[in-house]
Amino acid sequence: MKKHLLLWVAVIALGMVFTSCNKAGDEAPSDAVMTSEDLTTSMDIFQSTEDEIDAELESRGPNGPNDCPMVTVTPGDWSFPRTVTIDYGTDGCEGPDGRVRRGQIIVTQTDTMRNAGAVRTATLVDFYVDDAHVEGTKTWTNQGFDANGNPVINRTVTGGSITFPDDSQITWEADHTITLIEGAGTPALLDDVVQITGGSNGVNRNGVAYSFVIDEQDPLTKRRLCRWVESGTLEMTVGNVTRLINYGNGTCDPYAILTLENGNTRIIHVRAWWRP
Repeated sequence: MKKHLLLWVAVIALGMVFTSCNKAGDEAPSDAVMTSEDLTTSMDIFQSTEDEIDAELESRGPNGPNDCPMVTVTPGDWSFPRTVTIDYGTDGCEGPDGRVRRGQIIVTQTDTMRNAGAVRTATLVDFYVDDAHVEGTKTWTNQGFDANGNPVINRTVTGGSITFPDDSQITWEADHTITLIEGAGTPALLDDVVQITGGSNGVNRNGVAYSFVIDEQDPLTKRRLCRWVESGTLEMTVGNVTRLINYGNGTCDPYAILTLENGNTRIIHVRAWWRP
């Protein structure tokens, strides 16, 4: 199994930030919009953090071409168990994706992630993405293979939270199963396709609890070559009301459809709402 599989996350809404676009005559409940933004903001920021881990551990490693971030590996011979510290410093630095990060990501790993039972844990220390303070611990565990021979990783987020520059905060806990359905037979990242199932829960910026569950019959699907989730459905619950978010049928674009409890729909545009 390729060790980079665990870095796909839950994407999850895989990783993106939803901001709604009104349809004439259809005003969605504020908590539905707020929760859509907050849920997918969590996914987007945590996904970008995983991409950074991927880039630093899989592509560059220590002694790379740039001074920021600084990567330190203990023990130095890369044996297991190992600890890797990715340090962006207090001033931070801009990554290839245009995001400015500061603080540290501390990664511990028990074994190569190609082996069943291997565990990787990432802890964020005074960590910021575009001035949003991100906290939490992510854990990936190699579950071996499914009945079809596809590599499977369990991924959890505990104590996840994002505090924005205006002091508003969202929280997030997650438990997902990530299955590599294409690309396991090659060392390249770009041919990978993953499916994600499971769920998450938290509290949005208005202090309202939310949860979501991915439809196991229509799991979220993401290609490495596409920035966005391309298909899949999840059920988002705010209070006692459940609404659907559908990502379409395989088109690589930044849009999804939010279906309200009355059957009306809203087009959701994936973008970072907290940045100017």
